[in-house]
Amino acid sequence: MGQQTAGVDYSRIHRIDSPANRRLRHDVWPEGHDLGQQSFATLPYFDHLVTRLAMGPDTHVLDLGSGSGGPAIYMASTSGCRMTGLEVNEVGVEVARGLVADAGLEDRVEFVLGDGMHMPFDEEAFDIAISMNVLNVFEDKVALFREVHRVLRPGGTWAFLSGTFDFVEGDPQDEAWRALYSRGYAIPQFTDDLASYKVKLRAAGFVVDEATEYISDFRDTIERWRDGWTKHRDAIAEEQGERQTDNHIEYFNGYLAMVEAGKASNHLIIATRPRD
Repeated sequence: MGQQTAGVDYSRIHRIDSPANRRLRHDVWPEGHDLGQQSFATLPYFDHLVTRLAMGPDTHVLDLGSGSGGPAIYMASTSGCRMTGLEVNEVGVEVARGLVADAGLEDRVEFVLGDGMHMPFDEEAFDIAISMNVLNVFEDKVALFREVHRVLRPGGTWAFLSGTFDFVEGDPQDEAWRALYSRGYAIPQFTDDLASYKVKLRAAGFVVDEATEYISDFRDTIERWRDGWTKHRDAIAEEQGERQTDNHIEYFNGYLAMVEAGKASNHLIIATRPRD
């Protein structure tokens, strides 16, 4: 983590964790890389986004599904951009606002409680919109993308990192993997492959610029989560229940099998709202 983030204390996020989750996160993330993210997004992704999207003091960035705010604050602190996080979970917004206050970044970072399907923002409010591994909770992605299109200025950029899945309807192995993936989550998941993402972006009025596939880093991060859950299985089960814990470990093993089979990956997709 660079010198620009030295004043950001992420311990507020970690203090809300349960004892088992704190031990788990200690094993999953290298020192200085735990920003409170619950996904497979690692620090290099955030650094790449800052550079690739040219975030800076003159840009206003929307982070859709900002969680407890750590990654958004990290990107704002390293780039100098103005950052707005949108999160549907009240606890996440509360923690994120406290983190911003601790860091003294209230002048250019804010977190808003709201639903991505109906964003509480004016039209053309942002230069850039990003989202990190949360899109699979949205069933109607065309409607979501249209809402992102609405709040972006003409010429603005929409960049999101998302798991992608190449499932074949009716294939027994794919159906088994799909069921296993669903069991690993407490809320429904709605998956897409890369091709369907491109179709849905175009239907919402975007021009697709590029798609970058991440495999090795993605696999390594899943393995660290799997190994952490396995190591701390009994402690996690005491807090979350044995069935949910075992389902999640099974989910990680199945996810790794899907990655190795070429059925699952992580893509960074970048699109542009055309100028009028």
